[in-house]
Amino acid sequence: MVELALCLMVFVTVVMYGIHFAEVGYLALKIPEAAVAPLWDSTALRVHRMQHQEDQIGDFSAFPAIAPMAQANARARFKDFDGRTSTSGSTIDNFTQVFTRMDRLETLCNEDPDVEFDLPRSQRPALMEPRGGDWPAAPGGQDVGEATDSALDGVYENRGGVSCSATAHIDGLPTLPTSFLEGNQGFFKEKHSLPLSMTACSVGRAAGGVCQGRYGILLGDFGFTDRDVSDHCPLQPERPDQPCRQNRAYYYAAMKVFDNNGRAAGHAASDFAKFFAGYSPIDENGFFMSYRGEEDDYVEKSTPEGEALDEMDRPRNTGGPDHKPEPFRRPSNICFLGKQEC
Repeated sequence: MVELALCLMVFVTVVMYGIHFAEVGYLALKIPEAAVAPLWDSTALRVHRMQHQEDQIGDFSAFPAIAPMAQANARARFKDFDGRTSTSGSTIDNFTQVFTRMDRLETLCNEDPDVEFDLPRSQRPALMEPRGGDWPAAPGGQDVGEATDSALDGVYENRGGVSCSATAHIDGLPTLPTSFLEGNQGFFKEKHSLPLSMTACSVGRAAGGVCQGRYGILLGDFGFTDRDVSDHCPLQPERPDQPCRQNRAYYYAAMKVFDNNGRAAGHAASDFAKFFAGYSPIDENGFFMSYRGEEDDYVEKSTPEGEALDEMDRPRNTGGPDHKPEPFRRPSNICFLGKQEC
């Protein structure tokens, strides 16, 4: 009986504090959960759209609303400290266990430009024509742009992402005794514990009662998944200056990147054709494009307008609106590059 009495004094202390530490660990997991949940929610929200216009194709006006929306949703869901259920209108303001209580759980989300995967930027190397001995130096007087230029300007933007943090207050309850056979006449001469009162953070420890850490996530989506900008874009060799009617946003985006790169890097193909055939059917600086998707087996099935009735290989205006081919025609498929008497 004496041994049991002595052991129970130690055993009861160990059990009480084992329960208390388990509760602290369990409650502390709720805080990072309240910070991470809105981050995953934010990945389901619209970041940008593609517009059917020639200049600013990417529309990022919806991005600033993502952080406030994810934050409001997380605060409503975690109002009862359990994000698995909807608790709209709940009056619960604390989460109480046997020896521990958590209250004042708050989630905060903001736009975060520090979370980034920046667009490739440089002084547009495509504007530089190759010259013997000094590549990649640009020819004198050529505008090579700024170091901050990107070929994706006007199509995609580096808007960064969203970061979230959460804080809560944890208390030790009076049910956890601070004295047990203590004092000068007690069996134990030291105090068992001090009343627990602490600010808990989703990331790291609080400094001066303030949480500094946060979780971040980079946001972005493939803007051509919308129904009105995910169609094919057939080749239009007779109308190179007109966007394909089915997917003008994709056409304008491709042309914008081509323009941002300074169009063609050189004219070696035209020089080659002119040397052997006497003329070039296209201008490398002109723009025309084709996109055929899964619905077309990624193949241009239709014959370009007028081609089936044309008995001569004519230099169609496939080099863009600025290209003005000579009215020179040659018999079709006579020999290499149209050379006569080869």
